[in-house]
Amino acid sequence: MSTDKAATELPRLSLAESVAKRIEARIAEDVLPTGHHLGTRDSLRREFDVAAATLNEAVRLLTARGTVSVRPGVKGGIFVASPPPLVRLGRKMLELSGDSVSVSDCLVMRDALEPLLAREAMRHRTDADVADLRRLAGEMAAAVTDDSRDGVGYLAANWALHRRIAEITPNWILRHTYVSLLEFVENRLRGVTRDEPAALSPDGPAVHRELVEAIAGDDPGRLDAAIAAHAALTAGRGDDG
Repeated sequence: MSTDKAATELPRLSLAESVAKRIEARIAEDVLPTGHHLGTRDSLRREFDVAAATLNEAVRLLTARGTVSVRPGVKGGIFVASPPPLVRLGRKMLELSGDSVSVSDCLVMRDALEPLLAREAMRHRTDADVADLRRLAGEMAAAVTDDSRDGVGYLAANWALHRRIAEITPNWILRHTYVSLLEFVENRLRGVTRDEPAALSPDGPAVHRELVEAIAGDDPGRLDAAIAAHAALTAGRGDDG
């Protein structure tokens, strides 16, 4: 499959996220067991016809979600992982609840966790984390002009940034609770935003850039101000928080 074809099939996702989603779909559709060998980085890169950096990012996303594990060595590669019990519980709760789980309730919980995640990110971020966050904040800003009609790419970049912030914390309970909520909201809203224009705040990119720079710094006061500005942004709810 060509890179262009993959991008066409999932235009609202980054290429790395697209590859990750396709691997997740394969695992689910084929009911692949824990320990199943999906391939090596090189074989998967060739299969999806993407650059090594793109495949590595997809593997990082899947590893953070507990979907795959990476084993080094001659007999190593990418394998189907057994998600931690907390992840399985969270997924099962959302599966069983179905339509009884409202997007608004998930957003309330997500918003309540974001200040804690931002403070955790400041405490534990590495130079590589900061570089990723700045790149994703830049993609959000670029998507504003690219998405003048529906804002879908902007929302995808927004969710990618917040997911990456969550991945910094070593607290698995916090991380997976938040990511589960985010993915539920993302999946429910993606279908809506295809047909309904998103009400995006013009302050969104600047607010998120400042949040990233506050996480990168060492000033708790600056971070508190950035968190407050972000909370004010989400209070209007587009959802561009």
